[in-house]
Amino acid sequence: MSVITDGSAMADAHEEVVIDRDDEPYRWVCPNGHCSWDRTNNHCWCPSCARQSENGVDVHPEHWEIVDEKTGQTIPYAAVRFAEDQ
Repeated sequence: MSVITDGSAMADAHEEVVIDRDDEPYRWVCPNGHCSWDRTNNHCWCPSCARQSENGVDVHPEHWEIVDEKTGQTIPYAAVRFAEDQ
């Protein structure tokens, strides 16, 4: 049996991931596969998803997780740190 957790407790928090978008710009994508996302307050916003939504596709431009295309792993936005901020 496996247990799925939301990462809100220290015991199940996701390990911090440092993203350098200058080094690997296409590695980090929104859940819909777009690399055009930008960071905002406490989540990311994807202009490609926004355009799709405006054209009738049932997607949301705001996301609280990022996908690592290299590993296929989904990373909660709260665990994301940016190299330029360090």
